[in-house]
Amino acid sequence: MIKYTWKFLVTLALGTFLLGIHGGAKLKDTIVINGTDWVDTEGRRISAHEGELARFDDYFYWYGSSYKNNPQGKFRMTAGPVWNGVQVYRSKDLKNWEYRGVCLPRPESGFGKVGATGRSHVLYNQKTKQYVMWYRWFIAMPASFLMVATADNPEGPFTPLGAREVGTSTGFGSDMNVFKDEDDKAYLIYCDHNQPDAEGGNWRYAIRIDSLSDDYLSSKREGVIVFDRGREAPAMTKYKGKYIAVASGVHGWSATETSCSTADSPLGNWKNQGYISENKTWNSQVSDLIYLKESNQVMALCDQWWIPDRADIDKSRYLFLPLRINSGKVSMEYLEKWNPLIHPQKSSD
Repeated sequence: MIKYTWKFLVTLALGTFLLGIHGGAKLKDTIVINGTDWVDTEGRRISAHEGELARFDDYFYWYGSSYKNNPQGKFRMTAGPVWNGVQVYRSKDLKNWEYRGVCLPRPESGFGKVGATGRSHVLYNQKTKQYVMWYRWFIAMPASFLMVATADNPEGPFTPLGAREVGTSTGFGSDMNVFKDEDDKAYLIYCDHNQPDAEGGNWRYAIRIDSLSDDYLSSKREGVIVFDRGREAPAMTKYKGKYIAVASGVHGWSATETSCSTADSPLGNWKNQGYISENKTWNSQVSDLIYLKESNQVMALCDQWWIPDRADIDKSRYLFLPLRINSGKVSMEYLEKWNPLIHPQKSSD
């Protein structure tokens, strides 16, 4: 029989106690709290709106737009140089975000100096060893261009390569997102402002999908319809073989419910699931979806436009919200406090 001295038992008990304290503190430090101001590791408000959560190697990267010095959220050519470049943050736990700077600066002259940019999303191309950013540059309706830039590092600097045509009647596209499948094929999901209604009149704001070239630098322009009208700000992901696309209504900076469609392949027939949110998506707009392997679930990144300050859009807050998938049906859930990397998927799927 092994005999333990009283000193050993006291040391063991003390170690267990301290481990519990530190473990609890670490867990608490990685709890996401929705409905609050989000700050980086230096205590500065995170400014990465209408953005994306991407994962490269050991880090999550958060790309987005800053509205600093543009409190009313002005855009288009007549507003002048109102954008501040694409911001990038990184984190290992989705809670503590380190600001890494401007990864795509606003040009000091020439193409892109005026107008506004947004909806920046980044893919890594294994063949070319390049990080490829797709983003929107907006002048005035209907002149909204989808742009491409590349970098050797996820933090940039990204070099603009210019505008790209997509699968619309005009080649123009607006609010957009990207998706990379398990086979490394990539797709572009975007808003078609120029899709006419049945009478050839008002724009319908359809959502379409194109596949991308092998280098991710251009669209193959299939223009497959996901939502046929009244939608913008799309995002997509994949969960257990099912492709999921979401989009908001078209109400400017105002919140709407989130619509969802599902399909068995990215370019396959999309089936509308209707609204999957409540309370106008808890006063927010989804800007991205990301699958989290640690917790086996999908999470939405959302912007709460103008909350809490109606006078300064750059102070707008963010939400991290889980998607639930049960028997093929998708829904969103609001959680005030949770850890996305350990929160269990409650669905039986």
